[in-house]
This record gives sequence, C-alpha cells and structure tokens, in this order.
Amino acid sequence: MPILISGISGVRGIIDDGFDAEVVKVYTRAFAQLMDNGRIIIAQDSRPSGEMFKGVVEETLSKMGCEIVDCGICPTPTAQLMVKDLNAKGGIIVTASHNPIEWNALKFVGAEGLFLDSEEHRRLQVELAKVEKSGPLEAEATGVVTTLDERIERHIENVIALDLVNVEAIRQRKPKVVIDAINGAGSEALPAFLERIGCEVFPLNCDNDGNFVHTPEPLPENLMELRNEVSRKGADIGIATDPDADRLAVIDEYGNPLVEEYTLVLAAYHALRHAAADDRRPIVTNLSSTMALDDLAERYGRKVLRTPVGEIHVARKMQQTESLIGGEGNGGVILAESHLGRDSLVASGLILSLLAETGQSIREIADDLPRYEMVKDKINVQGYKPAEILNALAEKYASLVPNLEDGVKISWKDRWVHFRASNTEPIVRIFAEGSSRTVAASLVNEFKTEIQNLM
Repeated sequence: MPILISGISGVRGIIDDGFDAEVVKVYTRAFAQLMDNGRIIIAQDSRPSGEMFKGVVEETLSKMGCEIVDCGICPTPTAQLMVKDLNAKGGIIVTASHNPIEWNALKFVGAEGLFLDSEEHRRLQVELAKVEKSGPLEAEATGVVTTLDERIERHIENVIALDLVNVEAIRQRKPKVVIDAINGAGSEALPAFLERIGCEVFPLNCDNDGNFVHTPEPLPENLMELRNEVSRKGADIGIATDPDADRLAVIDEYGNPLVEEYTLVLAAYHALRHAAADDRRPIVTNLSSTMALDDLAERYGRKVLRTPVGEIHVARKMQQTESLIGGEGNGGVILAESHLGRDSLVASGLILSLLAETGQSIREIADDLPRYEMVKDKINVQGYKPAEILNALAEKYASLVPNLEDGVKISWKDRWVHFRASNTEPIVRIFAEGSSRTVAASLVNEFKTEIQNLM
C-alpha cells in the first residue's frame, strides 16, 4: 500500500510508492498559493532523487510566476536562514531528513524561517483542496530563477558572529575533529565551518554525493566507523549529522557516544555558563527530552519550559519567551540569535567553544553533567483506538497530574514515561527516562503490560 505522510513539517513518502512528481506538483502549487506566489527559496539534501524533485518544484513555481532562489544542496538550517535573510515569502526543501535513501519529502518553511505551524498547515490543506479541484496547471514558465552560490558562506558567517561561539578560544586549542556527514547536505558546510574557526578537521563521508554509507539517523549503533576513526586519529571529538544536517551527534575522545539527548545538554551548559547572574531566560525543549536539562537549569536558577514534540512548537515557544536556548533531544539545537531552526553548525560551534574554554575533554565535561538514561519503544494497538488507551492512562494516573499537551506524560521526581499515538500507524510510542537504563526499561515494560491489559 502506498505511503504518503503529511504533517506540519511537510509531506514525505517512498519514491514512486506514494511520493512522486505529481504529489510534488500539487503540494508545491498549494504552498505557492499560500505564500501569495512571492519569492521562494528552494534547496535539497544530497540524495540522488533530490535534483529531479527540486526540478519539479522549480518548474511548478515558475509556472506560478514566483521569484525562485535556488540554494542547491545545502543544510536545511542554511535554507531556513536564507528565507529569513532574503525576506522570502517561504521556502521548500527537498529532503527526507534521516529517512532511508528510498524516501524523499518536501519541508515547507514560512516567511520567518520556521516550519509551518498548525494554523499554517491548516491553511495549506485548504489550498491543497483548491489545487486538487482545479486540475492540472496549464501555464508557461515565467518565474525568474536565481542561484545563490554564497548560501553556505553566509551561514558560516552568521554562526561565527554569534556571541556564544568563541572563535579565539577554539583557535588557541585547535581541537582535532572527525566529521561524519553521511555524504549528505552537511558535507561541505560543516568541514568548511570548523576549518574557519581553527579546528583540525578529518572529514569522513563528506563527499556530498548522497551515498548513505550507513543507516542515516545519527544514532550510536549507526556510527561505528566514526567512533573507530576518532580513536584512530586521537581526535578530541567526533561529530555526526543526518542527511539534511539539522541534528548533531557527539562522540567523545575514546570513541564512545554521548547519546543524542546530550547534544542539547552540552549546548545549554555552555549558554548557562555565559549567562549573567540576573538572566532568568528559560530553556525551551519538548516533552520527550531529557530531564538532565531541568537539573542543569536548576543549578543556575533557571527554568525549563516544555512543548509538544516538534521543532515548530519549540521555536514558537522560544519566540514567546525570549529564551536563552532551545531545541530537541534528538540532537537539535536552536539558538534564536542565529535563527529559530535546529542547526548542526550552531550546535558544533557552541560545543567546541565549551571544549576550548573549559580546557577539559568532552568526556570530562559530560561526566560533570546530570545523567539519566532513556529507553524508547512502541506497542502495536491494531484494532483499538490509541486515544482511548491514552485517556484511560490519564484517568488512572490523574493523582500524578499527567501532562496532556502531547499524548500523556506521567512524571515522578526521578523518572518519567511519555505516551504518544502515531499519526500514521496503529501504535503507541513509549519513551521513558530514569536514573539508569534498567529503571527506564522497567518503566517501559511495566506500561506495555498495562496497555495490553487495557486492550
């Protein structure tokens, strides 16, 4: 059965099995109408199908009379930044992010450089209905296309100029960094950025050709080559990103991974160290990110504000609260001074500044931070309504005042469990965190049994 997944971050699917040129045309037309057929930034990651689908986007936008700025292959955060910097109406990025090579997708960016929020997504659905009703687009291509060759240089300059990126300290320490960009959209930008700020860079899988040599998501089990190379080179740190380079994973000097949750913890620690004593700006993250952030913020008299899962929810909350820093526990760091999108260049700049300023190793820094372990699982609820299961859990644990903003999150002082229904499959996702992996796994198993008893 063909798969096409549509949500506030865009539309994605398996190529020619749900996601094809006709889908791209329809969604592009709808987005152009939503953006009043104005200036649109287009970009792609490096996967082989990207050029063809970007061509479909460009042709469709041109027939709509749009002004098109083509950023080619570049990180998703680069394209988001260019939407903001060039005062564009919006942007379309052809990328399936961490999905395997057989997938592709369109990510839609609004005029602020943010992904569409719930209201904008609702309005996109209205435009989609109009497009589907109107039939094929019969028009000549009249839009002007400009190629933006300097998009990566502009992004690098933006990050170098950030107050929290200490280029002088990094250049003095000259850390050895191994980068695994999985031959994705970060293959040019990340090595170029780190070389500019004074690192000794060892590129790994940085050919920008879309040859995903391992499973694309930057999880520890997918980064064995990077881990081995860090040890072999005697590097200070290893970093890895996903195909569209918005997330960052960190490997310590021994080749051991810091789980993806700790990318944001490290970046937040750096920001907190630099904040003035009377600075009470909060940290913003989602409900499924580690409570190490809460413990760390408490050390500095700050608060952590939590949102539903999804970059746009975090970004909007950051706008509303003038936050210190934000992001998601999947390796996504957001710093409003740069732009309100997850950004691997920003994340690496902050973490390398922390490394250089403290004089410690990345492992020594990590060992000084609050530590928890997380387990992620899911349970098939085929034949049952996930919402009813979640409601039953919320009622049973009402005395613990569960958070119901995004599924059900039940918290204790030293552990929590979060349940979310999938929008595309008959499953309930279960995330749990505790003082050890054993504690977190026990929580997951306990509640999987409880859910089975409710079915």
